[in-house]
Amino acid sequence: MKINKNKEKKNILFYCPFIERGGIRTTLIKYANFLSKKYNVKIFTETTNKNQLSKFNKKIEIYQPKKPFKISKKFRLLEMFGISIGKDDNDKDVTIFRLIKDAFVFWRLREELNRRKFKNEWKGENIIFSMSDHFIPLVLNKLTINCKIIIRTAGIIPNRYNKEEYKYMKNLLIKKILIRFYRLSNKVVTFSSQNVKYFKSLGIKSCCIYNNFEKQKIVKNFKNKKKLDIFYVGRFSYEKNVDFFFQNLKSYSNINIHLVGDGDYKLKLKEAAAGKKNVFFHGFVKDPFKRFLNKMDLLSINSLFDGTPNVMGEAMSYCIPVIAPKNVGLTNLFIGNDKYGYLYKSEDSESFRKKINYIIKNYRKAFAKARKGYNSLSRFTEKNTLHKIASLIEKL
Repeated sequence: MKINKNKEKKNILFYCPFIERGGIRTTLIKYANFLSKKYNVKIFTETTNKNQLSKFNKKIEIYQPKKPFKISKKFRLLEMFGISIGKDDNDKDVTIFRLIKDAFVFWRLREELNRRKFKNEWKGENIIFSMSDHFIPLVLNKLTINCKIIIRTAGIIPNRYNKEEYKYMKNLLIKKILIRFYRLSNKVVTFSSQNVKYFKSLGIKSCCIYNNFEKQKIVKNFKNKKKLDIFYVGRFSYEKNVDFFFQNLKSYSNINIHLVGDGDYKLKLKEAAAGKKNVFFHGFVKDPFKRFLNKMDLLSINSLFDGTPNVMGEAMSYCIPVIAPKNVGLTNLFIGNDKYGYLYKSEDSESFRKKINYIIKNYRKAFAKARKGYNSLSRFTEKNTLHKIASLIEKL
């Protein structure tokens, strides 16, 4: 990819208000660091944690409001009892909490760009790259600067209207508004060919770019054990459905249950696990698959909604067997109808336990699937991913 030296460098502003541990942070670091070699890259975020920001190279300028945005108790109450803007298919109220929070973040971003004299500072072609499907960059484009917009969206879009996170999308008006926002962007980056077909039917320009996962050189070896060690790795939060994982496995005496991570549900889980000698809490662990490689016999993913479950790709890169729910993010793409792991019906306890029982009795077969899954990761190399991102920016 060559740049015409007679032209100004393209300017890329990554929009990611809250950089947390997980897939978005990992992907943002790779995209931003790679593109900063050839372009002027800046990031807008509310995140102030130095550890979270330390992975970005020194060329990248971080835009942050003077005061970090904090969700107060009042906003938490709004989230629970906020004003309804309609009903979903379950006849539950849809509140305006998220819209209010988004409005605050947008105003602070616009304020920060004006403070830095963003219009005068950037010359040449400007691109805002939103790390989630958000309306703010589109509004910002109309009110503040003239630029091109890339929106990165997660999950399988046609299925999202059936997920808990997107209840508000079931409101036809909201769905139409979101589709209109997609159409206003120059390109939507998605994780599946299914999404590309869906967007094409709506007249939306999109492309498919997977997250990358590299096969590890040191991988898990098969070992017969009397007790399998089954792991959950991730945030202890509602959308990750960690409670489903624990509640369905707590009665098993022939396995060890390991929970790696932290979050709002930690105290509740610890109370429920009190007195159980086969349940282990490890807290947040850096490189958990490397640390627990010899112990981890199975990784369980139980998310209600997700994009690309990075922990699944990481586990497969170490040849660790995986079980995950069907049609949640890209679980089907990774596991391929039980070819490279095991899929169960989302939120179905009977389906989940049936697969767990089979894995316990037939672990050698589960490990054979993991070996095939390991070899399948050639589809997701970092080189391929970054080449596609570079090509997208250059052609935009």
